Amino acid sequence: MHAFLERLGRAAARRHWSVIAGWLVIVVGLFVLRSAFGGTFVNNYTVPGSESSAGLNILNKDFASAGGYSGSIVFHAKSGTVAEHADVVKSTMDAVGKLPDVVTAVDPLTTSQSAYISKDGTIANAPVSFSVVPASLDKSYVGKLDPAVQPARAAGLQVEYGGGAGQIGKQANDGPSEAIGLALALLLLFLMFRSVVASGLPLVAAVFSVGGGLAILGLLAAVKDFPVSAPTVATLLGLGVAIDYGLFLVSRHREQLDDGMDVEQSAGHAESTSGAAILVAGGTVVIAILGLYVSGVPFVGALGLSSAIVVAVTVLAARSPYSRR
Repeated sequence: MHAFLERLGRAAARRHWSVIAGWLVIVVGLFVLRSAFGGTFVNNYTVPGSESSAGLNILNKDFASAGGYSGSIVFHAKSGTVAEHADVVKSTMDAVGKLPDVVTAVDPLTTSQSAYISKDGTIANAPVSFSVVPASLDKSYVGKLDPAVQPARAAGLQVEYGGGAGQIGKQANDGPSEAIGLALALLLLFLMFRSVVASGLPLVAAVFSVGGGLAILGLLAAVKDFPVSAPTVATLLGLGVAIDYGLFLVSRHREQLDDGMDVEQSAGHAESTSGAAILVAGGTVVIAILGLYVSGVPFVGALGLSSAIVVAVTVLAARSPYSRR
């Protein structure tokens, strides 16, 4: 293995522009395939074997009207009480009940449960049950829900979505936080190496390898369900290990150059030493993360699989640096 890695490192250093061009073609190709054939990430998951899952299955089978995933429509009367708008509330809940994926929509003013209405009568909480996890519904569903409650809003009531219904169409944007993390990583690397090239090389390699891993993950999402949080978790783990792996190689390479080795010899030796350590470390991480399948919870195992895929790509992408300094 060490001899193979040394030959690989020497070949990469000798034909560095070809290697860089090859990785560009691979990553761009993966993104093109991801755009054309990739799947979507889901937020509709269950925990098989748990008591809550068993209870929900019984409700859905024998008491369908009481089953489903909960949410609510909250009515607030800015003046007077909600009961003064009983007809509007009823028509609104009837419209909500006819929407796709809605199991039941309860008019809070026609039930005997006073818990649905505040003591002063200005707020009414209307329970809604969905056949899917509400958070799995995208923004287009809000475009159907808003027209259903518009008559109530037009009548002067403030209408908000509560519980699970409040999660519809809400997807976090991790871009800014990831950009901040990359900037801080670049700053830390620069303080260590005092070289723009040596600092940027591990980071650029990390971005390319993680990007390629995420593209592969998107393609696999077409045939297997992955939770919406999978890309975020995979990105965090992937960037962390990819920067570490790049740092191992860059540090060893620079030390060897300072000791008088030529670039090609140093690249091969760094790959056979630090590169071998990366294979062991990366393989250990992949196996450990896949251990999440032991939990018996499919979506937790899928999180582990997504992270393992990205980590594996970062290991494959690890190459000796080509800079002299």
